[in-house]
Amino acid sequence: MLLVMGLFTFSACEKDTDSNPTLLEPETFLLNTPPYAENNVYDLENSESLRLTCSQPDYGAPMGVTYNVQVAFSETFTEADEEAGIQANYTTLPTTYTSASMDIDALELSLALVELWQNSSEEDFPANQVVPLYFRLRASLTSAPTRGVCTSNVIALPQVKVYEALPPLELPEQYYLIGDMEGCNSWGTWLEMIPVTETPGKFWRIQYFQAGAQMKMNLDPSWQGDEVGYSDGLVPDESAALVGGVSDSGGNICIAREGWYIVVATVKIVGTELGYTLEFFEPNVYLTGVPAGNTWGTDDEALKFTVPATATEPFVSPAAPNGGDLRVYAKIPDTDWWRSEFVPVGGVIEYRANRGELGQIGVATSISAGQVVKLDFIQGIGSVE
Repeated sequence: MLLVMGLFTFSACEKDTDSNPTLLEPETFLLNTPPYAENNVYDLENSESLRLTCSQPDYGAPMGVTYNVQVAFSETFTEADEEAGIQANYTTLPTTYTSASMDIDALELSLALVELWQNSSEEDFPANQVVPLYFRLRASLTSAPTRGVCTSNVIALPQVKVYEALPPLELPEQYYLIGDMEGCNSWGTWLEMIPVTETPGKFWRIQYFQAGAQMKMNLDPSWQGDEVGYSDGLVPDESAALVGGVSDSGGNICIAREGWYIVVATVKIVGTELGYTLEFFEPNVYLTGVPAGNTWGTDDEALKFTVPATATEPFVSPAAPNGGDLRVYAKIPDTDWWRSEFVPVGGVIEYRANRGELGQIGVATSISAGQVVKLDFIQGIGSVE
């Protein structure tokens, strides 16, 4: 019986070995020319996508394949050669595909063409012209990207109307101020603004300005990027009146009246550009929540912090009516209180921003009835006493 079972086992193993496929390493595969490509004009600016199809490379068995789309202005694809100082004359689109039928994003293709042209030609980009484009695919095994690598044949789309595409605009996640106002060290330090919670493109900060102080704004804490200085209409009339007037000082935003203000910067997408609004509001800060008599977001004068007369003194709260988890917010008009909430923790002012409710993420401070809160917005510190 053991002998018979051994023969069965040997037979089963032999059959399994015979059925295992051997991976083939093809050199190329077929990329199909789209139907009617000779007569169609592909208008990239007014299209969402361009479809390509291919046959899977012959790996000896069906395999998971990842495809990269490569495009050139020339029918002959030239590889880069660093030693010879030769750049590749094609570009590889960032999106990869795992299907033999792929929809190429028209904007992604257009952006890649602009970059490819700028890297290889000193002439102006042929915007709004019909030009031939050439495509090929690079394939590799999805499970082993260094195996099964091969390229397809090259196909031509003789009539592609190209345009000088611009990257899609995005609202910033951070925003900064600089100038000669308090805390900037005479244009030497960028001050980070606080995102208004769950309000993309809107930022705030409590700031002290000396009379005649000047400032600029930027998406980046440097002199690079989209620097914003004075422009007509940047500051609404009501905000300008609050600060005693806003003027142009060599391209800088000049603040006339000394004092503390809540500064609010709003960035919006306006067509193909970013648009900006700069507002100033009274520096009203309030206790709220359980320590404030279980009231939420009220602007009761009895819960309002005293605004200091100078830049070096702290904001001081009234004595807390009750004990409990401390909740504080700055009053930004037409904005829910919790969107500009903060609390001093371990001596540092922690802002809610887009982090979620502070107490729920472990950022909390207790206050007892009768205690007061002191806040220094220039140093970013605070305490409960």
